[in-house]
Amino acid sequence: MSRNLTPGFRRQPRVADRMTAAHFDIVEQSLAAERSGDAARALELHASVPALNLRSRHHVLLTQLASLGDELPDWVWARWIAYQAVRCEDPDTETGTIQRLALTYAIETFHDDQLADCHANGGDPVQVVSRVLGESWLFHQVLVHELGGLERFVDELATGRLAEHADLARSWAGAPLSGFLVGPSLPGGRLRVEDLAADCWTEVLDLGARANAADGWVLGRLVPSGVRDLLMFDTPPIAVPEQVARDVAGAEQPWTRVKQALDEGDLVQRDFMRADLELVTDVLGIELLRIGTPPADLERVTAQLRSGRDEIPRAAFRILRSVASGGMPDSEAPHVAAAILQPGAQADARRMLVREGQHGVWERWAALVHAPARGLLLDLAEASRAAG
Repeated sequence: MSRNLTPGFRRQPRVADRMTAAHFDIVEQSLAAERSGDAARALELHASVPALNLRSRHHVLLTQLASLGDELPDWVWARWIAYQAVRCEDPDTETGTIQRLALTYAIETFHDDQLADCHANGGDPVQVVSRVLGESWLFHQVLVHELGGLERFVDELATGRLAEHADLARSWAGAPLSGFLVGPSLPGGRLRVEDLAADCWTEVLDLGARANAADGWVLGRLVPSGVRDLLMFDTPPIAVPEQVARDVAGAEQPWTRVKQALDEGDLVQRDFMRADLELVTDVLGIELLRIGTPPADLERVTAQLRSGRDEIPRAAFRILRSVASGGMPDSEAPHVAAAILQPGAQADARRMLVREGQHGVWERWAALVHAPARGLLLDLAEASRAAG
């Protein structure tokens, strides 16, 4: 097996040096399982390789997907497909070629300051490349949409259940990058969004995009969700100043306006870097930490997170505990959905929050959110009913 078949390994020589031929074979099997839509098998194989970081974002995402089983909403399948296209470095595939072109373009166009700082400080440019590959919203958007990486991955590498659930992902092709104003959440898991390019308001699937909106202005793409006739953001949108959102929405070449805003200081490239990539929610992990931590403890807990302690599931459980005690307003439904989708918090809730007479609480919250979170909350309701 070529080591290039292992995403990121050619940029992590110390990891690769600890790998045996058998380990590389296991990683190849894990990739094949993921590309067939078998998250549980991919996770099992990934976890069996000692050199791999079991706290990496990829391992966390596989754990989350595996915990949800096979009955994923089509929009989760579509996001998973896009994520795999981003990770594909296979040198002998068209998808891998597109990935490398997009990576080069993103670094030279949007993240050149990072590379310049790296050279000035005597750093390792390989680390910049690796970070852009894993965290840059700009790189991901260029690869998936502008260069057609999502469609190419489906045609070339998706197999099994992943290929069977690819129709929605295909329908995302051609969705334009634009600016939006994120409005209020509405009953029934809907979110009001103003499409600045069309100069009209629309209702979209509420997965928590408002948590990323700051003052409400964002860049993103609206795509079909497969849930009734609602659209959704293809990935959690990025907060920007109002004028940038309006300029991008009105531009014939949106990326030119993004580049101009970066050059003029209206945007900062580090704001496009996301270490906490999400697939099953638009609520980033750091937002769960903010909502689920008492204000007096937030600075301490955030420092513990930065030092390597896994604080996000703990914060998610505190949110669920507040739900069980009646201390969470309905407006926080997207955060509750994101909390129950954290496998660690979900397991703790089953152990500590399932009580006789609580089934109505969980059923009420299940009615406020979308699958797959809805099913997990209904599971808590059924377990609470059985406890009686």
